[in-house]
This record gives sequence, structure tokens and C-alpha cells, in this order.
Amino acid sequence: MFNTNTFHNILNVLIALSASMIAILLATGCTQLADGTLECSQSFVGRGFAAAAVAALSMLKIIINIMRDGITGLIKPQPPVDK
Repeated sequence: MFNTNTFHNILNVLIALSASMIAILLATGCTQLADGTLECSQSFVGRGFAAAAVAALSMLKIIINIMRDGITGLIKPQPPVDK
């Protein structure tokens, strides 16, 4: 069977890296405007790519949770881990 827990944790890492990408955007020339948008004409990474990556990975993580535990699994307490 496919190990959804491993995939779930890989997605967690990718989401953290995507959030780091936003920090990189800011460090590589993007500026945040007064209305909260990023202006990235000076950056080599587009803000649309960064936003799409974070959204796609987050949705994939939720879908994996639903496939693994069902819709009610999103709110039920998790069982303890066997050692």
C-alpha cells in the first residue's frame, strides 16, 4: 500500500520550502506594496509561481488526508503512534 504518511510529510516540507520561496522573493528584489501585493519586476522568480506552488501543495495535502482518513478524519483526534 502507498505510504500516505511519508507523502504527507514530504508535502509539509515542500510547503515550508514554498513559504521560504516568498522570503527569497522579497530578498531577490520583490517589494511589498502598500496594498499587500508583491511587485517582482526585478526578481528572477515570479510571484504567481510562488503563490500557485503554495496553493497546489496545500490542496494536495488536504486531499491526501481525506483519501487516507475520510472527510471526518480532518477533525478526529489522531491515535497514538506505536513505538
